[in-house]
Amino acid sequence: MIDIETTIQEAVKVAIKEYDKEKKIQGKRNAFHNTKLLMKHYNDLKEHVRRGISDVKELESSRGDFEELKNEIDDLYMNTDELFIESIKKSKSKSIIMIAHIDAALFALKSKHKNKGTIEKYLALENYFIKEKTYEEISEILNCGVNTPRRWINELTNELGVYLFGIDSIKLE
Repeated sequence: MIDIETTIQEAVKVAIKEYDKEKKIQGKRNAFHNTKLLMKHYNDLKEHVRRGISDVKELESSRGDFEELKNEIDDLYMNTDELFIESIKKSKSKSIIMIAHIDAALFALKSKHKNKGTIEKYLALENYFIKEKTYEEISEILNCGVNTPRRWINELTNELGVYLFGIDSIKLE
């Protein structure tokens, strides 16, 4: 006779194992997606930090003569919730930290591929995300097939995910 309790326990173990496996795969997909998303918006983040105004000194330097703007600034601070201003400061700070983190990861990735003699893979990634070139333009620059840059960029995006997200980007068995 079949022991129902044992069968249920075995079924639960299998289900949990499958769930864990799918969760790990999804985590890896998320890391790849998030890495690609960060790199897609890398230049936008840099521009946000460069142009973002988060304090009076930045407002003064971005608009010129402070005395002419004194009344406008006073109105701005009287009519703006300080929480909103803090939010802007935090957003700019987070962006600065993330850009520094991305830059460090890119430097490590570039060094790795320079040492391996595969710098063209890194250059494909750099041209695509930072210089905003198309796959066709990259294939001309690097004198390779049209599909090669896409393959290299996907490969290095996975590697970059490890530098950016650490263990969360690695599929563990």
